[in-house]
Amino acid sequence: MRIESFRTPRGTDLNGTPVKRTALLILATLLVAGAVSACTSTEGTDPLPSTARAADEFIDALGKMDHETLSSLFTESASAEWPAEKLRRWLKQRLDEGLIDEIVVHRSATPPQPARVETEEDELAPAYEAVPVKYEVLYNSGATPETVSLSGIFELSLDDEGERWLVEWSPELLWPGVDGATQFGVLTKWSKRAPIKDRDGRVLAKGDAAKRTYPFGTLAGSTIGHIETVTKKEATEDLEEGALVGGSGLEAAFNEQLSGTPTVHLAIVDGDGKPIERYPPVPGIPGETLRTTLDVEVQQRAEAAYPPDEVGGAVVIQPATGDVLAVVDSSEFGPGNYVGATGVAPFNRPLVGRYPPGSTMKVIPTSAALDTGLMTPQTTLSGPAEYKGVRNFESSAYASLSLADAVKFSVNTAIAQVAERLGEKRLTKYAERFGFNQEPRNLLLVAESQFPPPAGSLSDLMWSSIGQAQVLATPLQMASVAATIANDGVRMEPRFSLDERKRGTRVISRQTAAEVTAMMEAVVQGGTGTNAQIAGVSVAGKTGTAEVDVAGKRQNHAWFISFAPSSAPRIAVAVVSEYGGVGGQVAAPIARQIYLGVLPVAP
Repeated sequence: MRIESFRTPRGTDLNGTPVKRTALLILATLLVAGAVSACTSTEGTDPLPSTARAADEFIDALGKMDHETLSSLFTESASAEWPAEKLRRWLKQRLDEGLIDEIVVHRSATPPQPARVETEEDELAPAYEAVPVKYEVLYNSGATPETVSLSGIFELSLDDEGERWLVEWSPELLWPGVDGATQFGVLTKWSKRAPIKDRDGRVLAKGDAAKRTYPFGTLAGSTIGHIETVTKKEATEDLEEGALVGGSGLEAAFNEQLSGTPTVHLAIVDGDGKPIERYPPVPGIPGETLRTTLDVEVQQRAEAAYPPDEVGGAVVIQPATGDVLAVVDSSEFGPGNYVGATGVAPFNRPLVGRYPPGSTMKVIPTSAALDTGLMTPQTTLSGPAEYKGVRNFESSAYASLSLADAVKFSVNTAIAQVAERLGEKRLTKYAERFGFNQEPRNLLLVAESQFPPPAGSLSDLMWSSIGQAQVLATPLQMASVAATIANDGVRMEPRFSLDERKRGTRVISRQTAAEVTAMMEAVVQGGTGTNAQIAGVSVAGKTGTAEVDVAGKRQNHAWFISFAPSSAPRIAVAVVSEYGGVGGQVAAPIARQIYLGVLPVAP
């Protein structure tokens, strides 16, 4: 057990009714039976101010946590030690430490008017005994289902002028009857962290957070993620310094599900943090197993197919469901080596790496032109080496060609004309339908891909249509683009948990999807993607060579997005190789190897 702050969902009021914990609720009730008559009977005959009225003023201010009024009611020495602002901070901290939702204060009896104390002083300055006031404090806390009732006595002293009764304040008045009390505390006990499993129940991570193990070692390591220690800078009122939580990947994205909530006990503790009084607990909720969409066999084979000398990654996704079956990151990461580490942030290229997608982007303006009826696959376009500032890769040129051939041979200037005729609004609309500018299910796991609206710039419009300008996409996003075509034009939002709801949205018509599929098949059969051909398997794909400037030198990211078998798609694959070169020469062969390994075992 250790003392810590932890925010629980709700407490109860004094009648046992649930209280929403949206803010600290401070109530004060004054049970003053007989007080009025007692005061009335002494007014006019007793020269002293009413002790009952003074007690009630203090109790009312304490119940409301009115620090200004409280401080004004203290004796001179207490007021000097406890100015209003210091008192406010102290009271807030004490109540927050105990997750106090509600405080009610009342006096238990009417205090008497005091007797005069005989002294040798002049009769004009008589002395009076301090007056004890019996009171009760009731607390409701999110850390216990019961109302905590404490009873004790505070004292009233008459000021030097004989005009006001003042309170002999001490912090112990918050915990009457509990000797040695200095603050509230919450004792916390966590349940065992739940495991992470693949779609077939194979364990990917297991054990308590402090002793977390990963049976498959580095397999999908940066996707599964690791456990980290909360630093002082990261600590919040709900998360104490030193706590162990998911630090990256699925461990972080699904931390609440995996960790559950702890069992918490309210306690009153001494100056060393040791409990003096404990109260019944609020039971915790055990963590729940994360049943991922990942498939160990698919992951193993996809990783084996990605060349060890390439930097980048790949994603394998199921078109009909959006299930992410495998995520291949070229940088190996073993979560078991970093349990409890701080400052560790594995870079998962396929999920958070954002790259200009190059010519793989051409699938989107082509789909938009077909879906809006603006063009057909046979629409004739020109393919000059340069068109209004847009250039073809390696300066190739075509006198005229169909839209289908523009995709097949990846002709930049032809697709730029498509974008020009579509216009900014329609192209942006379709890009967003395909998943750009859309917040992913979990931003702790996946980065958002961006398609900035060209904002009236024809140059930006045309370059964006071929995956350049300011367009940035994750490999997961481009795998989703291919999967949308494979799934008859319905985009299934990528998901990592089998317990997450499947969410699908129609992006293009079935006819448009079929026409684009035929174009992508031609890319592999006789266009820029022939290196992805597989005997006996129809593959539909699109190559991409994204140009980037690095220290003044032009380099290329190699891309390939695809699905297979194209007649009855089972998986979609996106591959990127950082600075790898030409997409058809580098990324397409990697995708081929992934298909050869994965198709025999894909669900």
